[in-house]
Amino acid sequence: MHFVQMVFRASRIFVIPMMRIFSLSATILALVIVPAQAQAWGGDSLVPQNEARNAAQSGRTVPFAKISRQLREKFSGQLVDAAMYSQVDGGYHYKVTWMAGDGKRLLVKVDALSGKILHTRGG
Repeated sequence: MHFVQMVFRASRIFVIPMMRIFSLSATILALVIVPAQAQAWGGDSLVPQNEARNAAQSGRTVPFAKISRQLREKFSGQLVDAAMYSQVDGGYHYKVTWMAGDGKRLLVKVDALSGKILHTRGG
Protein backbone atom coordinates (compact mmCIF):
# COMPACT_ATOMS: atom_id res chain seq x y z
CA MET A 1 0.00 0.00 0.00
CA HIS A 2 1.33 3.41 -0.92
CA PHE A 3 1.86 6.11 1.64
CA VAL A 4 -0.76 8.38 0.02
CA GLN A 5 -3.39 5.65 0.17
CA MET A 6 -2.62 5.04 3.86
CA VAL A 7 -2.94 8.72 4.67
CA PHE A 8 -6.19 8.99 2.72
CA ARG A 9 -7.72 5.98 4.50
CA ALA A 10 -6.57 7.25 7.89
CA SER A 11 -8.02 10.69 7.22
CA ARG A 12 -11.39 9.18 6.31
CA ILE A 13 -11.45 7.35 9.61
CA PHE A 14 -10.93 10.55 11.63
CA VAL A 15 -12.22 13.41 9.46
CA ILE A 16 -15.67 12.11 8.55
CA PRO A 17 -16.72 11.38 12.16
CA MET A 18 -15.35 14.77 13.25
CA MET A 19 -17.36 16.48 10.51
CA ARG A 20 -20.50 14.70 11.70
CA ILE A 21 -19.83 15.69 15.31
CA PHE A 22 -19.23 19.32 14.29
CA SER A 23 -22.40 19.38 12.18
CA LEU A 24 -24.47 17.92 15.00
CA SER A 25 -22.96 20.38 17.51
CA ALA A 26 -23.71 23.33 15.21
CA THR A 27 -27.31 22.17 14.78
CA ILE A 28 -27.85 21.79 18.51
CA LEU A 29 -26.31 25.19 19.15
CA ALA A 30 -28.60 26.79 16.55
CA LEU A 31 -31.65 25.18 18.13
CA VAL A 32 -30.71 26.67 21.48
CA ILE A 33 -29.55 30.15 20.44
CA VAL A 34 -32.14 31.09 17.80
CA PRO A 35 -35.18 30.69 20.07
CA ALA A 36 -33.36 32.57 22.83
CA GLN A 37 -32.70 35.48 20.44
CA ALA A 38 -36.30 35.42 19.21
CA GLN A 39 -37.56 35.71 22.79
CA ALA A 40 -35.11 38.48 23.72
CA TRP A 41 -37.83 41.17 23.50
CA GLY A 42 -40.76 38.98 24.49
CA GLY A 43 -43.12 36.78 22.50
CA ASP A 44 -42.79 38.71 19.24
CA SER A 45 -43.05 37.26 15.75
CA LEU A 46 -41.06 38.47 12.76
CA VAL A 47 -43.28 40.07 10.11
CA PRO A 48 -42.39 39.08 6.53
CA GLN A 49 -40.89 41.97 4.58
CA ASN A 50 -43.70 42.16 2.01
CA GLU A 51 -46.32 42.31 4.80
CA ALA A 52 -44.36 45.06 6.57
CA ARG A 53 -44.12 47.02 3.31
CA ASN A 54 -47.86 46.63 2.68
CA ALA A 55 -48.67 47.80 6.22
CA ALA A 56 -46.60 50.96 5.72
CA GLN A 57 -47.99 51.66 2.24
CA SER A 58 -51.57 51.29 3.46
CA GLY A 59 -50.92 53.68 6.37
CA ARG A 60 -51.39 51.07 9.11
CA THR A 61 -47.79 51.62 10.27
CA VAL A 62 -45.22 54.41 10.09
CA PRO A 63 -42.90 53.90 7.10
CA PHE A 64 -39.43 52.81 8.16
CA ALA A 65 -37.84 55.70 6.26
CA LYS A 66 -39.48 58.08 8.74
CA ILE A 67 -38.27 55.96 11.69
CA SER A 68 -34.75 55.96 10.25
CA ARG A 69 -34.76 59.77 9.91
CA GLN A 70 -35.97 60.07 13.50
CA LEU A 71 -33.16 57.82 14.77
CA ARG A 72 -30.56 59.68 12.71
CA GLU A 73 -31.71 62.99 14.24
CA LYS A 74 -31.68 61.60 17.78
CA PHE A 75 -28.52 59.47 17.74
CA SER A 76 -26.74 60.46 14.50
CA GLY A 77 -24.90 57.49 13.01
CA GLN A 78 -26.39 54.88 10.72
CA LEU A 79 -28.66 51.88 10.40
CA VAL A 80 -27.13 48.43 10.88
CA ASP A 81 -30.23 46.21 10.76
CA ALA A 82 -34.00 46.47 11.19
CA ALA A 83 -37.10 44.30 11.13
CA MET A 84 -40.77 44.62 11.98
CA TYR A 85 -42.33 42.35 14.58
CA SER A 86 -45.92 41.68 15.55
CA GLN A 87 -46.80 41.57 19.22
CA VAL A 88 -49.09 39.16 21.02
CA ASP A 89 -51.63 41.97 21.54
CA GLY A 90 -51.79 42.66 17.79
CA GLY A 91 -49.53 45.71 17.68
CA TYR A 92 -46.38 46.13 15.60
CA HIS A 93 -42.93 47.44 16.39
CA TYR A 94 -39.57 47.80 14.73
CA LYS A 95 -36.44 46.32 16.26
CA VAL A 96 -33.52 48.37 15.03
CA THR A 97 -29.79 47.91 15.43
CA TRP A 98 -28.23 51.35 15.11
CA MET A 99 -24.59 52.46 15.13
CA ALA A 100 -24.63 55.82 16.88
CA GLY A 101 -22.40 58.68 15.82
CA ASP A 102 -20.09 58.01 18.79
CA GLY A 103 -19.54 54.43 17.59
CA LYS A 104 -21.78 52.77 20.17
CA ARG A 105 -24.13 50.03 19.03
CA LEU A 106 -27.75 50.54 20.07
CA LEU A 107 -30.74 48.22 20.01
CA VAL A 108 -33.86 50.33 19.64
CA LYS A 109 -37.49 49.24 19.84
CA VAL A 110 -39.88 51.61 18.05
CA ASP A 111 -43.67 51.45 18.00
CA ALA A 112 -44.58 50.96 14.33
CA LEU A 113 -48.03 52.53 14.76
CA SER A 114 -46.92 55.81 16.35
CA GLY A 115 -43.19 56.01 15.62
CA LYS A 116 -42.46 56.47 19.34
CA ILE A 117 -39.18 55.04 20.67
CA LEU A 118 -40.22 52.49 23.28
CA HIS A 119 -36.88 51.19 24.52
CA THR A 120 -33.18 51.61 23.89
CA ARG A 121 -30.38 49.22 24.90
CA GLY A 122 -26.65 49.73 24.62
CA GLY A 123 -24.67 52.86 24.34
